[in-house]
Amino acid sequence: MQPEVGTPLPGQVVIGGYTADGDEDAVGLTSWRPRPDGAGLAEVGRLALADPTYLVAHPTRPWLFVAGESDPGQVSSVALGADGSLTLLSTVPTGGSGSCHLALAADGRHVVVADYGSGTVCSVPVGADGRLGERTGFWRFAGSGPDPGRQEAPHAHQVVVVGDELLVADLGTDRVHRLRLSADGDLAEAGPAVPLPAGSGPRHLVVVEDHLVVAAELSGELWLGRRASDGGWTELDRVPCTAHPAGGELYPSALRADGDTVVVANRGPGTVATFALDRVAGTLRLVDERSGGGRWPRDLVVGDALLWVANQTDDVVTVLARDADPGAEPVLTVRSQAPACVVLVPAAGR
Repeated sequence: MQPEVGTPLPGQVVIGGYTADGDEDAVGLTSWRPRPDGAGLAEVGRLALADPTYLVAHPTRPWLFVAGESDPGQVSSVALGADGSLTLLSTVPTGGSGSCHLALAADGRHVVVADYGSGTVCSVPVGADGRLGERTGFWRFAGSGPDPGRQEAPHAHQVVVVGDELLVADLGTDRVHRLRLSADGDLAEAGPAVPLPAGSGPRHLVVVEDHLVVAAELSGELWLGRRASDGGWTELDRVPCTAHPAGGELYPSALRADGDTVVVANRGPGTVATFALDRVAGTLRLVDERSGGGRWPRDLVVGDALLWVANQTDDVVTVLARDADPGAEPVLTVRSQAPACVVLVPAAGR
C-alpha cells in the first residue's frame, strides 16, 4: 500500500539488522528509495556488515555511523552515494563487546559508542573525509543489579548527548551515568550517576526540556525525572509502558520524543504506546497504543505524519500513519531481515 496523498516519503531509508543467524539475506545494511511511481520503496543498495544494529546519520554530510553488535565490538563509517548506494569508509574496534548504540558529538568530531556486553563506552574521532580514527577515550562502568540473569555486570545500552554531558543508560546497574567528552576526545565523569529503582533495567532515554524519561526494560515501566540543581535528576513518576495485560513477555525498547509526546516500542505485546508528558504536573499519561505490525518492535522513528517500526523477529519494517485509528493497517511495509534500526535521510532540498 502507499502512504496517504500529501505524506511524502524520505529521500532515502537505511535499515540495519542482525546477521549472526547466517541467513543469506541478512547482509547487514540495506538502502531504499521511493519508487518513481510512488508505490512504496525500492531497494537500491546493500552493504555487508556484521550485526549493524544502530545507525546515526551525520546532519550535514552524506555519512552514516554504525555500531556493530559483535564480539569484539566495532564501529564503522559509511558513505551514502547520490544513487542511494552504501560504501564502507572505515571500521575500528571499540575495545569492548556488543556495541549496541552510538551518538555523534555536537561538534561532529567524535562518535561515542556504548558496548552492552562489556559495560563500556568509547569515543572515536571522525576525520574530515568521514573515516574513523583509533579510539581516544574509554570508560568502564562497575557494579551489578538484583537480577542475576540480566544484571550480573554493567550493560551500557545507550549513550545520548545532552548539552555538555553524555547520559548513558546502564541496564546492569540500574543507573544513568553522566560522562563528559573533552575537545580531544577523552571521557571523564561529569557528575554522580542517576539511580533508578532496583531491578528496573534502564535501556533507552530521552530528554524533554528539563525532564528525563527512561524506558526500563526489566520492570516494563517509563521512569520520569526532573533536572535538579546539581545537574542530576529527581524522580517524579513511574508508569507501566503499556496497557497490555500482565503475564506475557514485556520488554520496552526504543523511546522517542516529539515535543511533549513520548512514544515507546514494546517488545512482547508488539505495540507502540504514546504518552503525554505534563511537565507542570510531572506526570506521564498513556493516550494511545497500537500494534507495531510485529511481535518484537526493536526500533522506532517518529516523523511528522508517520511512525516507522522495525519489527526484528517478523523481518518487517512497518510504517503507520500517526493520525490513524489505533486499529488501522500500516500504510507501507518493507521486508527486511531481522531489522534493528531505521534511519531516514531527507530528500535533497527538504
